[in-house]
Amino acid sequence: MSRLVFVPLEAPYADHKYGFRTTLEESKGTILGHQTLDASTPVTGLIFKANHPKPKRASKTFATGTNSSFIAPAAIAAAIAAGWDIVKAKSNGRKSRSTFQIPVYVTVNGVKYAWGMKKSQKAKLGANFATLGIKEVTGTEQDLVFGASFPKPPRVQSLTLSGKGASATSVSSNTFYDPSNTIPDTFRTYAGLITAADWATVV
Repeated sequence: MSRLVFVPLEAPYADHKYGFRTTLEESKGTILGHQTLDASTPVTGLIFKANHPKPKRASKTFATGTNSSFIAPAAIAAAIAAGWDIVKAKSNGRKSRSTFQIPVYVTVNGVKYAWGMKKSQKAKLGANFATLGIKEVTGTEQDLVFGASFPKPPRVQSLTLSGKGASATSVSSNTFYDPSNTIPDTFRTYAGLITAADWATVV
């Protein structure tokens, strides 16, 4: 039977919690620093299924087979002493600057949720880029989270006209936004996944 747990992450993500579902028996999970995850767990800093960052993994072979799971940083020394092997988890999904794309982020639940945005979309948003609370990655940020299923910031859609008269066309721009910002009435908004009730839908 699976259980919902989390492990803290290492700096620069020391204030983040990586949540996941595991079938590892509870006694072994305790050795790896697993903590119970339930509706009372604060959502601040909680992430699920992120491509980056990921915790380190621990594995050990028992008479019944090999067990493997994520491990908390504070549990590593004791786990090694108990015969567990520790490996760095492979992370991916980080977006870099390119000819056509820039990495950007919004902050939600204390998480800097980042993704790649086309430069053409930023130009289309114009002044609304800042209004929506979107920030361009400068390269100094050390705690960006990519590809998480939770939290998922709410989305916003804007419709603008390009051209005049009969040749005018509608231009749509759909992107994430920072829910702490005041959004102009001209935008249509869509809910994200940011509450304790929401994370239960992604695990």
